[in-house]
Amino acid sequence: MTRDDSEWQGNRRSGRSDVTKSEFNPELYDNIAPGYYDYVYRRGRGVQWFWHLRRFQRVLDYLPSTAKRLLDIGCGPGTFLGQFSDRYERAVGIDIAEGQVAHARRNYSDVGAEFRVADLRDLTAAGEQFDAVVSIEVIEHLPMSDVQPFLALVRSVLRPGGTVVFTTPNYHSFWPIIEWLISVRGHVDYRVQHLTHFNPSMLRRELKHAGFEIERLSTFFIVSPFLAGVSPRLARFIGRMEEFVLPLLGSEIAVKAVRPSGESARGDG
Repeated sequence: MTRDDSEWQGNRRSGRSDVTKSEFNPELYDNIAPGYYDYVYRRGRGVQWFWHLRRFQRVLDYLPSTAKRLLDIGCGPGTFLGQFSDRYERAVGIDIAEGQVAHARRNYSDVGAEFRVADLRDLTAAGEQFDAVVSIEVIEHLPMSDVQPFLALVRSVLRPGGTVVFTTPNYHSFWPIIEWLISVRGHVDYRVQHLTHFNPSMLRRELKHAGFEIERLSTFFIVSPFLAGVSPRLARFIGRMEEFVLPLLGSEIAVKAVRPSGESARGDG
């Protein structure tokens, strides 16, 4: 299905969408301004900035310090690798959105990261493997029928013993309310883009079914990001309290999983 920008914007403003929840529509991501999320992060203030900052910090906490080769699946405008690729000998970001990858190349060409317009099938066909993989807010954009094939591809680009870190919204939290508010008032309709609604037990089950060993799983964010506009220090403090008191009710899930080390380099286990 295709649509030009004017048709999409008309549907967006009216609250109407011809896109069904059962299909993945890559053309939707061309309607997000190249670099939008990067500009949000780099301005260094506000709710969205805090949200990205704390999400990236959680991902970094879950990545092993020994990893030398890192892959970012769905790298978007390159913000994560642009900030942290100096920790790795090789860092590659892939995305299907040409405009976002072009922004990443323009703004982060000097940090040593490589950005490609590609998907996982291109990497598996080339036999590339990495010590660690991150997939930040990607898996929810796939229909359920594509989740296991996607996880199989992720597993194939990880060396045995390698680590993958996923983040995704938690639909057993206040996230559905937040998603509705953002979609109605913001520039992106996540109700259309988010096709599979994960919760901690569901994500854990899918990863185990795909052959991963789960090492850590947590949730984060309830009200803390919305305090960042008042005080980032207060937002951080409340965020720590939320995780202590309500450990599985956060609006986002982070999970660290490992490809079993006993597998052959390209084997399925």
